[in-house]
Amino acid sequence: SKPTYSSGHPFQAMENPVEEPMSRLTRDLIAEILSRVPYKSLCICKCVCPAWRDLIADPVYRKKIVHSLTGFFYRITEEAAAFPGVNYAYLSAFPWASVPKTHPRLPLPPDSTDRVMSVDDSCDGLFLARISIGAGNFRYMVSNPATGEYTLLPHNGHAGNDSIAYLGFDSDASTEGFHVFEFAEDWSPPDHRGIQFQVVTQVRIYSSKTGAWVAMEPKWDSQVSLCFGQPRVFRNGCLHLIGLSCFDADVFGLAIVDAQGLKWRIVPLPANSFSGFIGKSHGHLFYVDSDTSLTTISVYTLSGEIYNWGVCHQDDDCIYWKLYKCSNVIPNKESLEVIGVHPHANLIFIAHSNNQVLAYDLDRQESTVVCHLGHTYHRFMQFFPYVPLLSCLPLDGGIRLVTPS
Repeated sequence: SKPTYSSGHPFQAMENPVEEPMSRLTRDLIAEILSRVPYKSLCICKCVCPAWRDLIADPVYRKKIVHSLTGFFYRITEEAAAFPGVNYAYLSAFPWASVPKTHPRLPLPPDSTDRVMSVDDSCDGLFLARISIGAGNFRYMVSNPATGEYTLLPHNGHAGNDSIAYLGFDSDASTEGFHVFEFAEDWSPPDHRGIQFQVVTQVRIYSSKTGAWVAMEPKWDSQVSLCFGQPRVFRNGCLHLIGLSCFDADVFGLAIVDAQGLKWRIVPLPANSFSGFIGKSHGHLFYVDSDTSLTTISVYTLSGEIYNWGVCHQDDDCIYWKLYKCSNVIPNKESLEVIGVHPHANLIFIAHSNNQVLAYDLDRQESTVVCHLGHTYHRFMQFFPYVPLLSCLPLDGGIRLVTPS
């Protein structure tokens, strides 16, 4: 007969196996927990069991769970059916890519058929474009390809195309809404060498919470010259740009301004070069420096101490940059250009003249072709990383993103 034990016997547990704690959690609670897991760890969670894999893929919970880089929009010279001057490149061969089931497309307003449109920037799943409205005027549009939503920003009173615009948005702090930074430029007076620079003369910042533009003069320590097409990073509520600090020994630096236009700073770069690349990965700002042939590459991270605005920084020694990775194994190819960094992995994306995009693994020092461009690659072609944003923005100020019919 089957043996029996007293309630205090140590073998009693064999008769009544302990229930797994996770089995008591509802799917909503598990999704809430997984929404706080970094993307790379989330991919590992898919392999725990079929239930977790199905939950992560469930459309009901996908809005809560973090998403990663799926591809790049890039500007082209000829017209494209999806959006004038823009095409999309999948990262289908990339193991960490969360490829969407449908081809992402930038939303278009109903009355934009006969108007000239161009993409200026992207940030954490949102895209910034400008739409011509005739007589040299234009309006900005912010859109979300994942949801088909868009909003047209009010005109800021500036006419002409002598401006550069960037988008500021942090999907981890979406309650803050988004910001658009517009930098108007003009020629400076000749310096002692008789050289003129096109420098920032006015800054306009739009806030989705107020629905209004605020204009101001730049308050950097010296005049700054920006270059169209240079990458930017929005982090800690601040926009970071690579620029030339004019009349200061022509130093290339990281120009920083916060979303309220109250805090301004210029930080010298580890290498005095305009060809470096900045990006955001693992929550940090990365600066990628390389030689012209990309045979060697160095990656630096910016210290968080730079945001202690009340502290006087010893910028001449670049003490707030830390060397993160260094590599000598970039493949020997022609016309190489760094176009992006992965937000959740130690990967750098490189385009080259063979119309391919490479993912270079900084840890393994290996490169993999992750996509083929549908158009001829040329140097300084603009690439916009795409990370799907499946949640709607909690906007204030009477403005709401609207979905085109």
